[in-house]
Amino acid sequence: MRYYLLLFIILTIACAGTPLIGTPLYTCPTDVPLPTATTLAGTPVSTPRPQPTPFTIVPPQDFYAGDAVNIGTPNSDLRVRLHLLNVQISPLGGDEQVVSWQLAVTNNGRSSYEIFPAVQMYVRMVDGVQGTWGSTHAAGESVGMSVDSDLYQIRAEQSRTFNLAAITPAGTDLQFAFQLDPTLGTASPIMTWINQTNPHCQGDVAL
Repeated sequence: MRYYLLLFIILTIACAGTPLIGTPLYTCPTDVPLPTATTLAGTPVSTPRPQPTPFTIVPPQDFYAGDAVNIGTPNSDLRVRLHLLNVQISPLGGDEQVVSWQLAVTNNGRSSYEIFPAVQMYVRMVDGVQGTWGSTHAAGESVGMSVDSDLYQIRAEQSRTFNLAAITPAGTDLQFAFQLDPTLGTASPIMTWINQTNPHCQGDVAL
């Protein structure tokens, strides 16, 4: 409970960070089209097989761990790519556990992007119970991890991976949330991931 109250206080204070504008989007790669067959004159031509429709995810749907989620249009000043990676659950005993994970961020835009990962990203749900469990140094230390708790600037065409960890109630079905506009605090729109592998497709569109 003390971690919930601590993060609630933090989130009610407007913090620095660049607002992300646009709809978060994950697109699964499509199959390579089949080559066009050469037929002789007068030969019946079969009906072309329809090409697959790209599989996409947008909020309020949950993204999956490992999905490359893009925010911002191609060739725009602000275009960011986010990955949830390496989710680990470490029991603490009793009814608590440490959830550790990584957030990989790539700035594909032309402007610098400021992010406060320990404030903007948190565990939002455990086994169907909603809450706000944010990263703490104590959680990281208990699993030998140094939590990235500062404000960071990622320049254009740069990538960075952040280490985060939170103490939560025991449970394996997790939902993570990320604030798209940290200047709004708890009023910020969010995007969410679940700690499952995408069952629909593997890989992603690079940009």
